[in-house]
Amino acid sequence: MPLNLPPHPPELSVAALAAAGDGAPGAMPAEEFGDLVALAARMGDAPMAWLLARAADESLRVIARHGADAASDPHCVALCAPVTVEAPRLTVPDACQDPCFDSEPLVWRHPGVRFFHAQALFGRDGSQVGVLAVADTAPRESCGRELLRAIERLAAIGERLLERHELLRRNRIATQIMQATFSAMVVTDEHGQITLANRAAEAMFGLRARRMQGMPVDVLFPTYLQPDPAGASTWLHGEDLDAVLRREPHYHLRTLGPKGDVRTLDATRCTWQLGHGHGQAIILRDITEDLEQQATLRQIALYDALTGLPNRAAVAETLSARLEATDAPLALALLGLDNFKTINDTLGHSAGDAVLQATASRLRASMPAGATVGRFGGDEFALLFNDTPEHVILVQLAEMLRQVAEPLEVSGHPIHLEASIGLVLREDAGQADAPPSASELIARADLALYKAKARGGRQVCRYDLGMRREVIDRRMLEIELRRAHARGEFELHYQPQIDLDTGLAFGAEALLRWRHPERGLLPPAAFIETLSNSALALDVGRWIIEQACRDAARWPKVAGRDIAISINLFPGQVHETDLGRDVDQALGATGLPAERLELEITETIALKPDDSASRALAGLRERGVRLSFDDFGTGFASLSMLQRFPIDRVKIDRSFVRDMLDNRGDAAIVKSIVLISRNMELHVTAEGVESPEQAELLRGIGCDSAQGFLYAPALAPEAFERWLAEQSQDPANAPWRRRNA
Repeated sequence: MPLNLPPHPPELSVAALAAAGDGAPGAMPAEEFGDLVALAARMGDAPMAWLLARAADESLRVIARHGADAASDPHCVALCAPVTVEAPRLTVPDACQDPCFDSEPLVWRHPGVRFFHAQALFGRDGSQVGVLAVADTAPRESCGRELLRAIERLAAIGERLLERHELLRRNRIATQIMQATFSAMVVTDEHGQITLANRAAEAMFGLRARRMQGMPVDVLFPTYLQPDPAGASTWLHGEDLDAVLRREPHYHLRTLGPKGDVRTLDATRCTWQLGHGHGQAIILRDITEDLEQQATLRQIALYDALTGLPNRAAVAETLSARLEATDAPLALALLGLDNFKTINDTLGHSAGDAVLQATASRLRASMPAGATVGRFGGDEFALLFNDTPEHVILVQLAEMLRQVAEPLEVSGHPIHLEASIGLVLREDAGQADAPPSASELIARADLALYKAKARGGRQVCRYDLGMRREVIDRRMLEIELRRAHARGEFELHYQPQIDLDTGLAFGAEALLRWRHPERGLLPPAAFIETLSNSALALDVGRWIIEQACRDAARWPKVAGRDIAISINLFPGQVHETDLGRDVDQALGATGLPAERLELEITETIALKPDDSASRALAGLRERGVRLSFDDFGTGFASLSMLQRFPIDRVKIDRSFVRDMLDNRGDAAIVKSIVLISRNMELHVTAEGVESPEQAELLRGIGCDSAQGFLYAPALAPEAFERWLAEQSQDPANAPWRRRNA
């Protein structure tokens, strides 16, 4: 039976394209493989023959058979299992006499396989790609030299057939990807000249593919547009070391769009080889708008909207970078205004904002070259000094106190400011066997500032070891917290979340409270920071998830809608435990559907790079659990977290909502967050809503929902269930809805 075989196919290696296939051998045409097994049966004088191919999951699958039906395929696979790279040939003279095959149906059923011979098929790289097998219903004393030679020749033919069909499959995949409209692609030869361009590339560059053919690829990416011209040229023409190093060969290139505007492209390259020819395939994606959006988010995340100074997160990032980069002397000072609350209370927040802006300007003007000034929040500013002697720093800080105390007039009111400074030097926070961290420096500077204010203010106080008493107090609090958890003193209260369009509750946030046996009901501010940083947070976090799900499962519907529960996560729950398992157990034990559960991620979680955490949260989201980012806009994590995690909802921090009616800066931040979130198709919730005017403004700018004292404080479980029951019975008469009617 003749086989029409092509010449030996040339090698083709375009990794990025070839990897897109599913590798299923079942997709191969059956005629040629059927001819092969029929010929094997004829040359082996055997009634049965099979051809098996190795699939993408490394399992063997029958792709052609002779003298047997499809029902025999799994049993044939089992018989061929011993054939490997190490044992490429298997001959069984009489399977009935071999105890290894006692349980195989192909052997003991009538008429069963007695003689069996299998030969491994190999690819060019030496890996096993399949098996060719023949079988007889009668036993044989041996395989025979002629049969061995025949099967070996047919195996070589099978290897070529499998290789040819794999090449054809990859070529089909490459052609489909090449013409896909979602990714622009240009292919170059070994000289860097363009040989192919798809339709998406035509649209990206405003040039026909025919015109681009033969053009040096550098023409598409003019040197004068590149931030690093030499680096861009090296990337376009350099050796493909990325594949050797097993890393993604990404690069950002700039080009001119069809309208003459500068566009930034994310470029990925891979090599191709065909015979003696070779070159590169470059896949391009326009990320110009993405970068602009990231810049806007970065501005929100890194800079204080009121003063224009770097915010707390930005200063902390700078401090960490300098601690890691050098062992040179470094000092951090925290400056706090002593009488700022009085100014706010007597003259109003607008005057307070003006004072903060004036203070920022004075500090910026008095800072020496190479130093950094930022706003930590409230009336606190951070001052970071590099490689400056201590006595010089003290002189400069004294001058800053004098500058801040200069007379100031705001809205016709003379104001006299006073300030205190807490100072910590690098050596104050380190230990003999461990360098200091940014958080340690900040904590000690904060302790020093507290001591400076306690001493009467208007002075500089340097951190000393006596301030470690605070650390001792924190440890005592940890002991109390462990005792509280063991005695069941923790409670969950629930604050409703309201749809701004309908005025109806759709969810609630679970908030932790501590019913202290002596101090009464304590809010989170009294203990949550210490709890979050302790190992106990993992146990308490599991309890919160299960208890909140259990309570939510009992809640009535409001206007036919189930009420969802939103739970804040401790950082340790994401980075140190199997969060998916804990959530699954809680949902299974309480019967709450996954779609009614939302997990809130905070800045602390987002700031820690952890791919396993990202995968865990993504896995929960795939199972229906929703994710939200709490306190958006208050720190550096906002941008990176929105990119790394599959977020459904953004919650605007109450600090922006509180003053947005009177503070243009806060109002602008709220509007920007809503706009960016809606562009990213994210639900937006505003926290801390206390007045109908705030709610109306939020609804007018497109905010989806709100929570705050306007609707209800955090309520104990029984009180919250009564609150829900009232809404479910008469939702139209909710107090806030009557006010807005």
